[in-house]
Amino acid sequence: MALCWVVGRDGTRAEFYPLSSFPMYSKFDDRSYLVYLKSADGEPLPTVPTVSVFSTELKKQYGDDLNDLKKQFKGSHFDWSIDQKRLAGEATLRYLRDVRSPASFADGKLDGVRLVDVRVFREGNRIVTREDEVAALSAD
Repeated sequence: MALCWVVGRDGTRAEFYPLSSFPMYSKFDDRSYLVYLKSADGEPLPTVPTVSVFSTELKKQYGDDLNDLKKQFKGSHFDWSIDQKRLAGEATLRYLRDVRSPASFADGKLDGVRLVDVRVFREGNRIVTREDEVAALSAD
């Protein structure tokens, strides 16, 4: 296997699992999370056409807002309650409305938009998910 890896390289950084040059692909955690937006009536919203943000950017912003709370709430955000995560969710929605995509929220177009936190866990040989609406943005 090592011989194939060495011979197959053309001088560029290549991806050959499990001999990955990129540590983020070298193992998978037992738990992860993602976020998405829902309309006021509960329909999932596509992020790019709705708020001009890729879903990865949305997750990054929410993750940064969760990290900002680590001094206030000890431990991992995987163990936090919905109320604890709500502060980060509200901050993320305010960021979208006030900084990143204010035109998308103009004239109350996205009143009641919600941020949904989806937790993905491995339990034995099963994948388990849990969805929680952590924040809603009402007209201010």
